[in-house]
Amino acid sequence: MTCEDKGALKLYQTEWCSYCVRVRARMAELGIDYTAINVPNSKAERKELLEISGQTGVPTLVTTDGKIIADDDDAIIDYLNENFDK
Repeated sequence: MTCEDKGALKLYQTEWCSYCVRVRARMAELGIDYTAINVPNSKAERKELLEISGQTGVPTLVTTDGKIIADDDDAIIDYLNENFDK
């Protein structure tokens, strides 16, 4: 799946999610600029996330080229390491 709005990393997340904390920490370590989009606590209210990724789990990353890594902190961190770790 891809996202129409390309060019900036977008992280769909919640502040209380420990998996999101891991991803945000790695992004901070790597000095990555991104847009954090806080989703509602209720999965039933996560309409934008569902439209973009087909699911409601967080963290979900939309990459600069529109690729979506949904609900998998390990896969997101692997992507960050492969693409941003110098």
